[in-house]
Amino acid sequence: MVKIELDIEGISWYIETTLETDTVPAVGDIIIVDKDCISERDSAELWKTPSNQVFKWADEEDDAPVMVWFDCETEMLVNKRTWKYNIEEEETVCILGVKFIHYEDL
Repeated sequence: MVKIELDIEGISWYIETTLETDTVPAVGDIIIVDKDCISERDSAELWKTPSNQVFKWADEEDDAPVMVWFDCETEMLVNKRTWKYNIEEEETVCILGVKFIHYEDL
């Protein structure tokens, strides 16, 4: 089983799921991550982080938390996939570099 970590614009967090190695999304895949999938600890941090400090496309006045961007209809594109092994936890972690798909990106 593989633990999944997402990375967007340099901010990383874990989603509360583990996948078989052969089912981990590949580069070019589109994924959806709902708020409920983000680990409790990371979710608390993302509620404190303003969108305009993370996303280049966010309006300067947009101080809404990053978490408002996650719902069951928000798609993200996997643009990088790396692997690491956590010796202390004795588990494999897949880090997916993702970006939100916006009408501006199309």
